[in-house]
Amino acid sequence: MDKFTDELRAKKVINRNDIQTFKNYIDKKYAKNQTKERASMLSNTIHHILYTKLEGIPDEYKSSIKVNILKNTFAKNKTSITMYDIFNCCLMENKLKTNCTSLLTNWINLNIDNPIKHEDLKSYLGIKDEVNDKHKIKNTDDNKLIVDIHNNNIDVEDNAPNYKFLNTYLKYLGTLKFNNKIIITFIVIIFLIMFYPISKVAYSMSSKSNFKFYSFKEKSVSQGLLQNTNSKFSNAHLPDYMKYKNIDEVKLKKFLTLHKSLLVKEPYFSTIMSVAKEFNLNPLVLFSITGQEQSFVPEDTKFASKIANNPFNVFHSWQEYNTDIKDASKIAARTVINLSKDMPKDSDPFLWVGKSYAEDKNWGKGVEAIFKDLSEKCK
Repeated sequence: MDKFTDELRAKKVINRNDIQTFKNYIDKKYAKNQTKERASMLSNTIHHILYTKLEGIPDEYKSSIKVNILKNTFAKNKTSITMYDIFNCCLMENKLKTNCTSLLTNWINLNIDNPIKHEDLKSYLGIKDEVNDKHKIKNTDDNKLIVDIHNNNIDVEDNAPNYKFLNTYLKYLGTLKFNNKIIITFIVIIFLIMFYPISKVAYSMSSKSNFKFYSFKEKSVSQGLLQNTNSKFSNAHLPDYMKYKNIDEVKLKKFLTLHKSLLVKEPYFSTIMSVAKEFNLNPLVLFSITGQEQSFVPEDTKFASKIANNPFNVFHSWQEYNTDIKDASKIAARTVINLSKDMPKDSDPFLWVGKSYAEDKNWGKGVEAIFKDLSEKCK
């Protein structure tokens, strides 16, 4: 019954090497940008990774859970964060633990291969009596991380931290000593130092050796990108053939099977299809990207099962960001949508997106050719 914890422990979310890889890439790719801008890019990346792993958890808990995740992992010199670390931090929220066991069960089952029952989790938590699982969730904004330190409240704005506040502490970081009264303060500061402060920059992850980041005048990354994750996309800027439409799944599966694609199997196929519908994007667009990036992930390819977790090469590549197909599909869909927002009228969307999605100048042409071929075969 407790085997679900082993599955959660086995699922890595991010480690220090990942962070260093992201930082090195950003520093190299955007060397001309100000340090603050590069800092924001990295911080947004970390913030988004943690946020996506909390999908299914009520918004009102996410800020404090994210603080606890960092406090109990990197701040304690752990080298990585796993889904089990996130699970433990969820349990630190008493209301979530006692009033939302059904919700927690659903969240666990989203992240493991062998689903558990509601009663299994209650038994694991030692909850004997039936608990009213009708906790009302308030739709609060995930805008601030608030840390209470011995009657002194420090408000760290999640999306636009006070740089003056940070710089003041940085100057004295080497001279101050840790003690019980200020340790939580420094945990927050360490978090800001390690991952850089978050400002009003939203990003889009690309394939191969390319990230693309955007500056939004009004919306921050969590308000813009993450808000879009939970809403239906109109995608008015996209041509109709790129918007979601029902396709002949039998023919598509036949095509993938002919290419010996691992993506024809579950959970890959249905996940890509459902994400495409969620983002109002033609599913053939996503499958075409996998064709261009990984030749649809042939089953006999070395590391095929790992490549299939990120066949779009988001977050640089599948080697550097080995997530799961749902997370990777959402990032890829969001990337295509965001990259095409500023597209000039009458431009070819594939060529336009390709300019930023990959360094390969022929990327857009390749994806478009695959898309047209798939469109013909899946009529």
